[in-house]
Amino acid sequence: MPTIELISSGCPTIPDLPRYDSFAYIAEIKLVSHRSLFQSVFDSLRGVIVHLANKQYESEPEGCWFAGMIMEWKDDDALMFLPDSLLDVRDLMKRLLKVSPENRIVFSTDYQFGGNRRERGEISFAKFFDLHTRRQLRYNSLYFIQADSSSEPR
Repeated sequence: MPTIELISSGCPTIPDLPRYDSFAYIAEIKLVSHRSLFQSVFDSLRGVIVHLANKQYESEPEGCWFAGMIMEWKDDDALMFLPDSLLDVRDLMKRLLKVSPENRIVFSTDYQFGGNRRERGEISFAKFFDLHTRRQLRYNSLYFIQADSSSEPR
């Protein structure tokens, strides 16, 4: 099962975040991944990490935090959120960007069958979701996402 982790870069404390209908999460100050694929990058950062999970794990904060049930599974290797999850993930990402003093979040995925480790560099919030729409997001990738006008709360 895949893990999905978001880091609000430079955020000094865990922000007040809503609960979402489509997924569960846990937020922590210590930037420790549930898997080790990008831990070396996390070690160079500071902020708040949010681990996304299937809704069933919401009452199990020490349980397994896998996010496979918020994803669409097709024959290609595209990372695609289910429609309800997509709206909630966008909202969470906007909130994490808003509390980041650096106006940046880190998005990472780790999936044992997801191919090679890829650091994708800096992209805008709009570009990230454009890649999602075009089925070009991939597992085992790390993106540094910058705030832009489409990431402003409404």
